[in-house]
Amino acid sequence: MLRRSWSRRTRSHGLNLAAWGALALSIALGWSSAGAWGTAVEIIVAMALAFVLLGWAAWSSPPGKAAASNRRVGMLPENGGALRVGRRFVTFAFVAVLALVSSLGLAVAARGLALAAGAGEVNANAISLYVTPLAWTGMAYALMMTGSRRRQLVMLAFGTVAAVPAYMIGAMT
Repeated sequence: MLRRSWSRRTRSHGLNLAAWGALALSIALGWSSAGAWGTAVEIIVAMALAFVLLGWAAWSSPPGKAAASNRRVGMLPENGGALRVGRRFVTFAFVAVLALVSSLGLAVAARGLALAAGAGEVNANAISLYVTPLAWTGMAYALMMTGSRRRQLVMLAFGTVAAVPAYMIGAMT
């Protein structure tokens, strides 16, 4: 439904709403039938179906008529300028390594919150496994879009500090 809506000249709000509503309904039904495990299964099925449909659309659609852009993205400096390897390494470390640590902190906080709210051990673990990749992706995107190292450090610290209450109440033991 989303692909059909997005392929029109103007997007159909009705098709968009129906598609996102169907996805939300499937997640809600998965949660009501089997908790976090049911939600995980529903999401995996939805992603597999999207993969198949997008693969088929890519395979069967005609190639585009527009030529690929020849713009440079500024990955390397022009005319032998400074490579700024140190700055690039720090950016990689922030986005790949420290963002993972921060997302794990958010996942631990989500697990602790779920346990404090009365969720079972297995459901709390499933929630933390669900939060980790989402938080990592969001954190990596936010870090890449932020130009200030100070703001990047604050974002990384926020995710890490979020786990402190879970450790304090013993949710990780």
